[in-house]
Amino acid sequence: MTKQTGETIYYKHNDFTMFVSCDDLDSPRAKLTNTYSQRGIAPPDGESIAVLIDGSAATTDLGAAITLPFFFENRQYWFEIEFTAAVEKNSPYVSHKYRLIEQSFKLSARRNTLQAMLNFGNDIGKCAFNIHYRANGVTKAVAVQFNVFATKMVVSADLGLMNQKIDSVYPFWRYAISGKTTQSQGKSIRQPEKFELFWLAQFERLVDEFNQGLKRVINAPHNRLQLFTKQQKLERINKKLSAKQQELAIELIAAKRLNSRMQIGYKRLHLDTPENRFIKMVINKTKLHLAKIIQVIKNNKDSKVSESFFNTLDGWHKNICKVAQHPLWQEVSAFDGMNSESKVLQQAAGYSKVYKIWQQLKYYLNQANGEAELSIKSVADIYEVWCFIEVRSIVLSLGFTEQEKRLSKLKQVQFEKQFPQDEMAAAFIFRRDSDDMIIELAHEPSFTPKGSVNRTWLANQRPDIVMRVTLANKESFLILFDAKYRIDSQPFSNKDAVPEDAINQMHRYRDSIIHQQRLAHESPLKSRPVMGAFALYPGFFDQEHEENPYTEAINEIGIGAFALLPSADSHKPQNQWLRSYLINKLGVGNQKQLYAKPPSNDYYFVEDAVRIGPYGANTVRHHGLTMIAPLNEINRNEDYLQKAISGKLQGYHTQLLATNRQNIHRNIVREIRYLIVTVRDKSSDTYQLGKYLYRISSVKLLPRHDIARELTGKESDDNHHYWLFEFAGEPEKLSSVIEKPYTDSFAFKLTKAEYLHQFKHWDDVKESLQLYTGFDATY
Repeated sequence: MTKQTGETIYYKHNDFTMFVSCDDLDSPRAKLTNTYSQRGIAPPDGESIAVLIDGSAATTDLGAAITLPFFFENRQYWFEIEFTAAVEKNSPYVSHKYRLIEQSFKLSARRNTLQAMLNFGNDIGKCAFNIHYRANGVTKAVAVQFNVFATKMVVSADLGLMNQKIDSVYPFWRYAISGKTTQSQGKSIRQPEKFELFWLAQFERLVDEFNQGLKRVINAPHNRLQLFTKQQKLERINKKLSAKQQELAIELIAAKRLNSRMQIGYKRLHLDTPENRFIKMVINKTKLHLAKIIQVIKNNKDSKVSESFFNTLDGWHKNICKVAQHPLWQEVSAFDGMNSESKVLQQAAGYSKVYKIWQQLKYYLNQANGEAELSIKSVADIYEVWCFIEVRSIVLSLGFTEQEKRLSKLKQVQFEKQFPQDEMAAAFIFRRDSDDMIIELAHEPSFTPKGSVNRTWLANQRPDIVMRVTLANKESFLILFDAKYRIDSQPFSNKDAVPEDAINQMHRYRDSIIHQQRLAHESPLKSRPVMGAFALYPGFFDQEHEENPYTEAINEIGIGAFALLPSADSHKPQNQWLRSYLINKLGVGNQKQLYAKPPSNDYYFVEDAVRIGPYGANTVRHHGLTMIAPLNEINRNEDYLQKAISGKLQGYHTQLLATNRQNIHRNIVREIRYLIVTVRDKSSDTYQLGKYLYRISSVKLLPRHDIARELTGKESDDNHHYWLFEFAGEPEKLSSVIEKPYTDSFAFKLTKAEYLHQFKHWDDVKESLQLYTGFDATY
């Protein structure tokens, strides 16, 4: 018999019975418990996990209280609402602001049942919808509300820190006009730009109070006793006149001008007050705002707004239009401001309510009167953009200064802020004075077959985060990051890891993006510009004391992942692994944690991870790499020394320790193609001379005792490793002899064969003519 592992919650209403079922929830609950326990935080309970239907809590199908979270991201939930016989056929439906949720509920007319299969994806937060139906001739609406929980982060801590950082760089990007869930946004501490979604969220919260206030104003409008004047015939005047008016009247009567008119002042109550002008202005602006929102939604064929929410907006708009057409406003002129504070607006019934609501609508979330519930983009999208901004923060901490922000504002599509789709769009440009390094940081740039510099051949590629590093000599390379809001604990024995397909995607990015170097009269020279591609995921580790499980892969092949989460505790940063990698790769400016001076340009191109070529091929950075090295003349036989003086050597050897001492990577040594050996003509000379250029046929690393005496000049049983350079053919005699002072210490220099004609002395090999300098022991 198959074991039933599903769970069901249950609620009995007078008009219906509701069931919500899901497959085994042990796995997401275990992940949630592990995530919270890692931070030392108690998991959600109480009101946060309650499923409220018509204000009452649902239970398990056995009638027990719900004590564990039930709704999680990326899970399938089956909703079934069975209505009683009292509910009219075909009347039930569900309303929700998000079109797909509303459309998911299908009515089975035969059983009079609403059914839906919902998956909230990466939308977390509060989900609320209404069940509508008619029972016994009465239209009813029942509210359903519950929270959808994340398993990979502590929403109350992590999401708040992410939102704060995102808002500081890209205000309003995370908000959506409708979504499966909503988040409480609280009060803003900044003066925002005009943003309709804030206005709409506030209006939705306050619309009932707003309509009540307007109704009170219309039923009892404020009026004021105002002075008016009119021209009136003497025979029609029936009020007491002033002394001057009496004198004028006597003169007119004496002149028998009884049909003459006099200007008479009188007072009456009038509605054209500053307060009524203000209310009229509020009505007109609200009407225009709603009309604009409705029109934009109507014009967008791909809108996510549900039909019921659109009808709600339309109803609000029709109601405000009806209020605007009331005869009362025909007597009220246009609002031109207030000369002073009005007690009517602050205290009068109706007026004060409209005034306070308008202040909240005007300043969106800046006031202290209540919080708004807004739909936000999925937590996966938020994590992606936060990772982008976190990488930016790390770059700034490495001695770079921001030179340019190519995208000062995000484009707005149907009131939502969105990133553009262009290559290297939304890019920040940074520069570091100490080494003239330039970094361009872009979010989701497009690499396409139409690209001119960096391109693909078969498909478009859009990594989440692209860092283009340009060195002082204008050489550049890319480092890619891709944010993955997913965790798989299998690869590393229950430690947080990214799924295997995320690592596969990093390989795809690195291999598919090709750099084209344009050469005159030749086809473009193709190379792979991506030095490393890494997934970023919300894993939690003690990064100060634990080692990144992807360290070996990062070092060996330049592919891997970094756990990355926000951290409120600066002493336990959750970005330490990523920061250490970028420090090792980019340096830290003028600080001396790594380099006494900026590394040479060669530093970035010789590590193992970037020099893996196809089988049978070699990756060479400098063609014609030449080593100038002294011969160790101590205890060498005479025949060996004469071969060195006359250019008859068959090979040369030096300790691995010697190359390590100068921090020259093994990849660099294997790249050497020519060698100049300096040797004294006489044992009494103070200078060694380099006269011959030997061509190297092979470079081997062997124990000293395995190298033949003919190649070394003496026997040895030493077990230490030595480099053996074997020569091919006859050496070429240099046109200019290179002099080197004779010393007992060993040192060598690397240069290019094309530079040799410029050298006459050991000290001439310097600055740009000397290669692979500036590396230190950490390299």
